[in-house]
Amino acid sequence: MLPNDAAKVSVSAEKKLQRNGLRRAFRSKQSWIPMNRNFLLAALTLTTVAGLWITTRDTAAQVATPAAQATAAGKSSGPDWAMWAGTPGRNMVSAEKNPPIEFDPGKKLKGKDEVDLATTKGLKWATRLGSQAYGTVIVSDGKVLLGTNNENPFDSKYQIKNKDTGKVVAEDRSVVLCLDEKTGQMIWQFASPKLGTGKVSDWEYLGICATATAEGKYVYIPTNRCEVVCLDIAGLKDGNQGMQDEAKYLSSPDNKIQATGDTDADIIWTFDMREECGVFPHNTTSSNILIVGEKLYVTTSNGVDWTHTNIPAPEAPSLICLDKKTGKLLGEDGSGISQKDRMLHCSWSSPALAKKDGKEQIIFAAGDGLVYGYDLTFKKDGEFDIINEIWRVDANPKEYRVDDTGKKRAYNTYEGPSEIIATPVIYKDRVYVPVGQDPEHGEGKGCMNCIDLAGKIVWTFKEINRSISTPAIVDDIVYVADYSGLIYALDASTGVLLSKYDTKGHIWGSTLYVDGKIYIGNEEGELHILKAAKQLEKVAVIDFPGSLFATPVYANGTLYIQTMSQLYAFGVK
Repeated sequence: MLPNDAAKVSVSAEKKLQRNGLRRAFRSKQSWIPMNRNFLLAALTLTTVAGLWITTRDTAAQVATPAAQATAAGKSSGPDWAMWAGTPGRNMVSAEKNPPIEFDPGKKLKGKDEVDLATTKGLKWATRLGSQAYGTVIVSDGKVLLGTNNENPFDSKYQIKNKDTGKVVAEDRSVVLCLDEKTGQMIWQFASPKLGTGKVSDWEYLGICATATAEGKYVYIPTNRCEVVCLDIAGLKDGNQGMQDEAKYLSSPDNKIQATGDTDADIIWTFDMREECGVFPHNTTSSNILIVGEKLYVTTSNGVDWTHTNIPAPEAPSLICLDKKTGKLLGEDGSGISQKDRMLHCSWSSPALAKKDGKEQIIFAAGDGLVYGYDLTFKKDGEFDIINEIWRVDANPKEYRVDDTGKKRAYNTYEGPSEIIATPVIYKDRVYVPVGQDPEHGEGKGCMNCIDLAGKIVWTFKEINRSISTPAIVDDIVYVADYSGLIYALDASTGVLLSKYDTKGHIWGSTLYVDGKIYIGNEEGELHILKAAKQLEKVAVIDFPGSLFATPVYANGTLYIQTMSQLYAFGVK
């Protein structure tokens, strides 16, 4: 257990005893589980890419714009982009106008991790990140937040002496970075120590993979340690609220932090999903939190172990609900998603909010390949409070589960079933979501589903490959990418293919719609800008000096494009 128990929320002693059986019997083994699998992420083999960086802390007054308020489904109702996809309905659509289409990130200076400023076009600022950055940008209250690692330390106290060489090097940590929206200068960082389990639950150098969710003065995010943390969006500069000993919390076995400062995060509370819920995160904890009133809905990332055949925590929840003010556990799913005959890989998809006839539903796409609908109530199951499931449906067609002879198809085969990593999108009282797998598993058959809010499949489009991309839906057209690099325009009512476009590079991010255009990056470092219409047409292709895994964001007149080691902000200065 991490320090500062007073700032953590514990379940009752009796509940802990229950969990210590099936739910947490594996915990004593986590530190020694052997590692012999291939890399989770192809990107781990990439070299650091180039760019201009800013590392000086900004001391200017921050812009006091209100946090974006969002409707359950539809376009962002404010200029900020304060959560994954901008709204709880998760539709990747910006309400802003006139996004840039002519800009240039510049050319790399020979032998340096910088760009030649004279060669950039339309660039407001750029900031050097760590060596890997998967957590997509949010913009709130004059600040830009994203996830990265500590390979480019912003603070020398997060460096250690190499035991073999004696040289001072960056300590492996996972970082939430908070930047000034106007300048890109660092305001504060949350530099989380590693879990210590290795690749099985906290992959080395991976960084924070989740996207933060901001509301008012608070930021919520799942961390590499399988914790949910609530942070003050102002950092420690305006005083210390909540947890009072951040230095102890941020210390690692190799690096005792003596004191924190203005450029560190102000931790309000933490909730440990391993300790309190018995979760076994697969490779990393990665999902994006949904706020509904006073509640947080969080995907736990529970999944298989390094063998990909064993599920260490089959009784642990895949979805939990917390009190946003205190971090107290309010409920968890009881759907059996992680059972041996159900879980395919891991639950990484993020929950979405739907609303019909005045009633709200939590829509959750899980690691067993099913989509679930929950209402906002709880029911008792012994000592546990269970989020009330109202429907479920398999997003995999029957022929993906079994072959013509009735034999069960194996997972991670080209024609076999897939879990769901993309986030479900709510549009006109329907749920839209593709199936897909960890990119490490390669390409394979996918499908795109439209589901009504009673849990019935309306249509399934089977000509798409596996996808981890969240769709954008506008004017009854679904724009969705697959891992193979294709962009599809589908009729939202019927699922009929209208057109498709090939980026010729693997796609990890999602389609962003802005003012009649689609923005999407690929593994080749190409940002494709398309005309959004029944017939997709190329507007521009802009080359970046590194792969584009994160999703583009356009907020307050600024387009944010993120490579593995740089964040670019384009727009009118």
